[in-house]
Amino acid sequence: MDEPTTALTKKEVEALFKIIKDLQAQGISILFVSHKLDEVFEISERFTIFRNGENVQSGDTSELDSDKFTFYMTGRQFEKKHFEPKLKEGNPILEVKNLTLHNEFEDISFELRRGEVLAITGLLGSGRTELALALFGQKRPTSGQILIDGKPVRLGSVQDAMAHRIGYVPEDRLTEGLFLNQSIVSNISIAHIRKFANKFGLINFDERSKEVDELIRKLKIKVSDAKNPASTLSGGNQQRIVLAKWLATELDILILNGPTVGVDIGSKHDIHEILHELANNGLAIIIISDDLPEVITNSNRVLIMREGVIKGEFDPSEITEAELAAKVTEVAVN
Repeated sequence: MDEPTTALTKKEVEALFKIIKDLQAQGISILFVSHKLDEVFEISERFTIFRNGENVQSGDTSELDSDKFTFYMTGRQFEKKHFEPKLKEGNPILEVKNLTLHNEFEDISFELRRGEVLAITGLLGSGRTELALALFGQKRPTSGQILIDGKPVRLGSVQDAMAHRIGYVPEDRLTEGLFLNQSIVSNISIAHIRKFANKFGLINFDERSKEVDELIRKLKIKVSDAKNPASTLSGGNQQRIVLAKWLATELDILILNGPTVGVDIGSKHDIHEILHELANNGLAIIIISDDLPEVITNSNRVLIMREGVIKGEFDPSEITEAELAAKVTEVAVN
């Protein structure tokens, strides 16, 4: 099985794992290919790790821990630390007051400041994605207010959100975030292509290439030729292209829905580092994620949504992953 859980929901993954374990119990041998740490530990009895086309390590999974797994996968050692953003002084850049969308979410209120990384987590169907889409103008709230720099705004479309310097990285980059058959340079420049056009609508391709090359360098996107299709890149590099597209528009607020879904461990760390740098430069960031280690490590506040309502706010430096999981699911911690 090669990356069998890609694009599956959590319930579908759980059902698949049950089938795999039943097959194991029947004595059927299974080759399970994945770069996801939790899947490796849950499914496999033995492991083999490849890097750059070479077998770098094999053994019993019981002898493997997360630090060793990460090192074998990437050849790098990452320091585990909680990100502490340098919040900018002044009033909130974004205020959400009693925002409601019928049958999706209700009475949502929070503030976001420049330099802050706010995480919103919850189970599938909690209303978290619908809230993100409302903040990006793709869904129209039934009632409530959105204020930017203290002024009420109406985000009735994506164009409205972009005009207010809001960007959105979708959960499914393949169908929503990228034009896979188009070039890398086209994908990065598409959101602000008018910037390179003269009064006659003609594009200055040299200026466009110059800016794209700078973003590729800044985000460390591994590209042999920016004219190649986006489909030729790995998941991690594709995600950085989506990031680059929005950063080129000079944002004030960036919303990321599942920022590291489907990327390898090394790219995941690098994307987090990019977000830290952006926050420290004053960008206000909202992370929508059910990856609890990601939420705890990379935010300074966590909101939990359940059944379309915010059920609590927590300081990630003062809560464990197990405690947060219990809050999300309302299951008591043993």
